[in-house]
Amino acid sequence: MTRRPNLGISPVAVIGLLGVIILIIVLVLNSGVGPDGLTSHVSDYIAMLDNKSGGAPGAKAVGPAVVVDVEGKQIDDLHSRLPSALRAENHSQVATVILLVRSGTGIGAGTAMGMGVAMDQGGSYALSAFLYDKSGTAIGSHSVIKKTAMTGAGEEAQAKADADKEMLAWIESQF
Repeated sequence: MTRRPNLGISPVAVIGLLGVIILIIVLVLNSGVGPDGLTSHVSDYIAMLDNKSGGAPGAKAVGPAVVVDVEGKQIDDLHSRLPSALRAENHSQVATVILLVRSGTGIGAGTAMGMGVAMDQGGSYALSAFLYDKSGTAIGSHSVIKKTAMTGAGEEAQAKADADKEMLAWIESQF
């Protein structure tokens, strides 16, 4: 007698499928894109720039914090460089919001001299930080400006790296 194969779903397959679904849900919630993820709140953080009212004089930032790139509308690379005690992993942990604005004048900015324009063969890279508490009250701000020479992309990359390092040190000093 030939035995007909059972085409039903085995209990082991159901348990395995449920395990995969639970794993995916956990990964999404911890990846920053879930409802409590940092990424899903970036626009809320950036909206804090509209609040110009300052906090109490001498107010200090409290951790954990999130660092946001305003222009890129994303979590900034400096966020991952914060010490773990200061770095928020999800939105419900955020106590301080740090908004970064990056800008540069490029290289070869002109300077007017007499009848012509003389090239000063340089530019600059600026990095500004605006700190807010979780309610959106401004705590403070700081800017770092690094001059660049007209030596190519390496000079600009070095100015950015130096500005990032200096800004990270300032951010850490605010806690």
